Amino acid sequence: MRYFNVFLFEFHHFRKNISKVITYLIFVLACIYSIYNGFSLYNKQINTITHIENEQKNDIDKVLGWFENDLTQQKPDWAFKYIPLYTIKNPSPLLPLGIGQAEQYSYYKKVGKWSSTFDADMMEEISNPERLVNGSIDFSFLIIFLLPILLIILTHNIGGLEKDLRFEKLITIQSRSFPKWVLFRFLFYVFLLLITVLMLIFSVVLINNVPIEFNNSVYDLILLSSAYIVLFSIIFYFIIIYSDSTSSIAFKMISIWLLFCVVLPGGVHQYASLKHPTNYMTDFLDANRNDFYEMVSLPAENIYKKLNEIYPNVDESIYGMQVKANNGSLNDANYNALRQTICSVANDMNKNVIVEIEEKNKLKNEFIESTYWFNPISCFLNKWNSHTATDYNSYYKFRVNIQDDIDAKLELLVNGIWNQKNTDQQVYEDYLNKLGIINK
Repeated sequence: MRYFNVFLFEFHHFRKNISKVITYLIFVLACIYSIYNGFSLYNKQINTITHIENEQKNDIDKVLGWFENDLTQQKPDWAFKYIPLYTIKNPSPLLPLGIGQAEQYSYYKKVGKWSSTFDADMMEEISNPERLVNGSIDFSFLIIFLLPILLIILTHNIGGLEKDLRFEKLITIQSRSFPKWVLFRFLFYVFLLLITVLMLIFSVVLINNVPIEFNNSVYDLILLSSAYIVLFSIIFYFIIIYSDSTSSIAFKMISIWLLFCVVLPGGVHQYASLKHPTNYMTDFLDANRNDFYEMVSLPAENIYKKLNEIYPNVDESIYGMQVKANNGSLNDANYNALRQTICSVANDMNKNVIVEIEEKNKLKNEFIESTYWFNPISCFLNKWNSHTATDYNSYYKFRVNIQDDIDAKLELLVNGIWNQKNTDQQVYEDYLNKLGIINK
């Protein structure tokens, strides 16, 4: 009961301390504003995706309408001009809790014959996770970087004032233990921040009606934020106990914050940038410009061999059998088919270079992850963004999905053209089904 009264005493002390109350309210308002920004981005992406899906459906209905109006069969490549294939990364309903890199990466991609995962509208470089996104306040940024400062403001004078006035021994006599007396005063602010963060997280869950399948991510965010607050609380508590004045406590707390939230993550990122420099995709551009141009200047028979290596079934196609019959020589029809499908060869060349680019990015990520044992802030932030699906790995998976769609579309293109598969309504709908495009 004695220590419970100490807890209540700190509540009344906080309520009467206008500066602490105002600081706390400013932080809460900043968090609410950051969540509002997150919802704005989330709703913008949802509306854009809905618009794309509606346009996609309208385009498909238009083509199907042409068939219903007695459109005759078309050339094999005709269908691929009118298949609106998009790869979309649907935003997580938890995105308002962590924008992460959502403003830096594209979240939809129209897939064409010459598309790649590193087109101008896609980005591959790992951004500095310690920076505040320009023009936005990220909730995860506030929790990871500013909440410890709030904790410093709220607790730096607990025990320090008593040591300044030199009556901590009197408190020890009255409460039997000065560390316990400090602990229960300190716990008030720990619980205050824990409850505040939990309420903000649950507010997003309720407002966005987060589906059940995201429950694990919600629990992980709660656990992550609680562990983060407790971690700094333990450090600050021992600083209070083993410091001899208010100024000493404040100086040590600020030094700890600077070390963990600024110096270590900033130093690691700077070293990572030196060790693994920014990838400007020069290899990829060279593959597109030089290697591809060099390849297309080769004899058609050589290009056909390359196409056949990528798609072994080509030599069993109608045109492929003709090439066999001509001992590897291509006639005009075969050459025209090769010209229409040479984009598949370019795609294969791009994929080989993309593997190298992704490997470089992977090495940089692995290096940053190897520093987590002494750089916990980056660990907490990257783990947080992974639960809101706004981290680097989430967008890597998105690029993998794009490549899968490119490969699927080009495979159908090659098979259709080399087998002289003219397009009618049934063929068109078959392509839509194979590409996962559902027309309702």
